Amino acid sequence: MSLSTFRRSILARVMLGCAILSALVATPSIAQDELTDGPKTVIIQYSADAAKRADFRRYMAGPFGVKLSDLRGKGKLAAYQVYYSWYPQPEVWDAMVVLHFPTYSAVEEWRGIERSQPGGLDTAGLVLAKPKAVYSADLSWNKSVDELDVGEVYYVIPYIYREAAEYRSYVAGYVTPQFDGWIREGALSGYQIYINRYSVGTPWDSLFIQRYRNFEAFGKRQHVLDKVRVGLRQQPEWMEWHKRKGDIRSETENSIAELLAQ
Repeated sequence: MSLSTFRRSILARVMLGCAILSALVATPSIAQDELTDGPKTVIIQYSADAAKRADFRRYMAGPFGVKLSDLRGKGKLAAYQVYYSWYPQPEVWDAMVVLHFPTYSAVEEWRGIERSQPGGLDTAGLVLAKPKAVYSADLSWNKSVDELDVGEVYYVIPYIYREAAEYRSYVAGYVTPQFDGWIREGALSGYQIYINRYSVGTPWDSLFIQRYRNFEAFGKRQHVLDKVRVGLRQQPEWMEWHKRKGDIRSETENSIAELLAQ
């Protein structure tokens, strides 16, 4: 397969996955509607010893990705993403998988897999790593532009908040205006914000996944953030949230990752 054909293949899969995510997501104005049903997103984080990180990365991109693709082909998954962190960090995952199920009842089938394969890892996978934690979540905010670049950078930010309803209003009034501005500036090609359904504090109540177009765009992250905030500071409502944000949520350790499979 030529490089150009490979890139087109990856791009097609990325765009298909984003289209599915768009169909699954609750818009900010009706974000509470998701609570009328059980959570249809499962997020699994894995840890690996440094000596096994390279082999585990190959496993997640290969056999594990094939397994998820097969489940999606059978209608048991609506979509999935497999992320791998750039660097080992003591308190952060090495791999993270986001599983989107077509219905809440479909989550029960995954629980069946978990009984014999923790985190979905078979015997070969469990030699390389272990599931660190599993979360039941809702994809409460999601946005993607029409055309996506290959070779993106994913910035993953976990937060703890003090009260759910207040936090949802804060995201709608303070966070998404910034993210949308970063999209207009060409830095981001999209983002997802997940809410932990069974929130118990650390390590996260909400999880942001920012999708940067490329390595260069990620390098300009702070510059773009500052530029967008110049305009937002002229909006009294946004500034009120800005003054209060320290009381509303706290941030834990961030991750920089690549997308291995989708």
